[in-house]
Amino acid sequence: MSKRHPSGTIKKAFKEKVVAIYETIFRGEDPSAGNPNFWDEFFLLKPKVSCFEVELLKLSADQLEANKININLLFTKCLEMLKAEQNIKIVYALQTMGALTRILYQKHCADPNFDLIGVLVGSNDVDRTMEDLIKSLSELICADFPCITKKLVLKFLLVIVTGFENISSNVLLDHFMINSMFDPLIQLLSLPESRSQFGRDVVLLNTLLITYKKQEAANPYLVKLSLVDDELVLHGYAQVISSGLQEFCRKYIVVKQQEPQNSWLSSITSMVGNMFVSEEAHNKMEKLKANDSLLLALYEAVHSSRNFVTVFAYIQPHERPPQPPSDEEIEADHQDDSIGAPATPTPTVENVTHSSSLLATLLEYCSVIMQDVKHDVSLTSTKLSFIVLTVVTEDNYANSLMHDPNLVFQVQIHKAVMRHRKIGGDPVVPARPIVSALLDLVIEFIVTHLLKKFPVDLYELALGIIVRLICYQKRCKVRINYQWRDLWHALFSLLKFLQSAEGQLLKKLNIFPVAQQAINIFNLFITYGDTFLSVESLYDDLYYEIIRNKSVFDNIYSMVLRYSSSEGDNKEYSLRLMTSLNNIRSIIGHFTPKVDTWLATQSLSTPTEAQILEVVRNGYESLTLKLVDNLDQFQRYTETPNHNAFFAAFIRNVIVEARAYIDLDSIDHQSLLNEPCVTPT
Repeated sequence: MSKRHPSGTIKKAFKEKVVAIYETIFRGEDPSAGNPNFWDEFFLLKPKVSCFEVELLKLSADQLEANKININLLFTKCLEMLKAEQNIKIVYALQTMGALTRILYQKHCADPNFDLIGVLVGSNDVDRTMEDLIKSLSELICADFPCITKKLVLKFLLVIVTGFENISSNVLLDHFMINSMFDPLIQLLSLPESRSQFGRDVVLLNTLLITYKKQEAANPYLVKLSLVDDELVLHGYAQVISSGLQEFCRKYIVVKQQEPQNSWLSSITSMVGNMFVSEEAHNKMEKLKANDSLLLALYEAVHSSRNFVTVFAYIQPHERPPQPPSDEEIEADHQDDSIGAPATPTPTVENVTHSSSLLATLLEYCSVIMQDVKHDVSLTSTKLSFIVLTVVTEDNYANSLMHDPNLVFQVQIHKAVMRHRKIGGDPVVPARPIVSALLDLVIEFIVTHLLKKFPVDLYELALGIIVRLICYQKRCKVRINYQWRDLWHALFSLLKFLQSAEGQLLKKLNIFPVAQQAINIFNLFITYGDTFLSVESLYDDLYYEIIRNKSVFDNIYSMVLRYSSSEGDNKEYSLRLMTSLNNIRSIIGHFTPKVDTWLATQSLSTPTEAQILEVVRNGYESLTLKLVDNLDQFQRYTETPNHNAFFAAFIRNVIVEARAYIDLDSIDHQSLLNEPCVTPT
């Protein structure tokens, strides 16, 4: 290259030696000609990752095929350097290998006919080469190598694992199934120091490897995760996820405190709602998306490992005291939250004076993200959170922890400001069993998302969580001190909305299953309330509320009657809903005349609640109800086939997000040069 000097003379532009070598390699020439020490010297030169990738991108697929001898040689030499005594050579080899692999993946994605494996590692004895690579990477993780080396190993692995958006198409991962890296990766989570340095990347890597063809064959990473019983590892895994979600909640609180409190327009907050309309929309979106990998990791752990469930709702001591965020931290939020960025320890907000739990953190996190489900990012994150809660509420041990009156937490359920409900600030909540906070969360969702764009999937999950909790309480005769009227009123609001918006909603979706779920929750209270309600008066309160909201059930019945008497797609569903209304209609039909008669004898037109309750108490004996079959049963959660499409899209988004933040070039070269030689053990 040449450029014109200010004096008018032509000067040759400076070209770094390493860049000139890149050009030589990619022209197909032998860079080591006449220099037997070339490769030792090459791996002492600081890589220019961006220049390397630019030069490689210039080559077409055909040119890469024609030059694969040199590319294979470069990859082989990088692999050899992973066993070098000088750490600087190892680091530079990892950078070069990562950049080479990343660009060749891009070439294959652009042209599926491109021979990725042949150009990268050669066609001869691929299995042995990959086995050697995985063994070397595992040794670098396990041995006493500097932090910078281990970080680059994880970055390189992320390059491989995120190579294809459809992870099951990534043929290189077949070798990682045969030669598992689960044990060396997972051990990094057992110690606080290594967890703080590498935890985020380790959890992301392991989670993505778990998803590889897991529906087609036994996935060794999934199998091994399900068998982990080391408490240090399990708590470490939970701590990584919890810290990331806590950090998101902490930043939400900071932003919320800076907002004007007198405007309902700030209801969704800058962290969630305003991210879609402000100038910083992109950065705010990234903060939310950056946690999707943690949610996916949490789901895979809870879904596959009974042992993990035992630590999910258990107390987690904080590894460092909480600190208020600095202005620099707030400004650097986007960089700190990047998936694939160095996982440095971050201050957390404690919801409890001295302890918290991953489940408590998840509930608070969910209360933030669910405030705006009109947009796909929040919608999918909320859905996966609800799926996790569904799996948890099906587990007896997790339920026993959530209902334990001696295991209490202060869980803040953040609420959006709405036109009919202005909130001056989140109130201080008392320490309670987690089940109370979970019920609060679901009730808050039910009453705040009665929208024209009705999130029917989320409502089915939310109501399913309630059903599972009540079934556990009924089965184990657990009685909690809870304001059940809040739940009943939320269900009344839902039924009113479904009936009033029926015409619009039924054009796009089937609302009858949701309505039936709501009615069956009432049926659970009617049929089994005596086994789990904490005091007898609550049973009377239930009947009072049903009688008081007679019009709600009458309108639902009228709607059902219209659809059940005509042929159509909704006939079967409407008939089921009609059957589930039998006992409620019997209660209304039984007590309404009694109330009217009593009012007539007392010459009253407007009775008090106490007066109605007295009529109810005196009328139980003559009431006849039918026992509903399988009312306390529910269909257990299964990922396949109902949620396959959802998870395929979710994993794709996690991969795209992770790939964007893999930084192979961010290295403190001065400290690297000062490091002593390391001999692998």
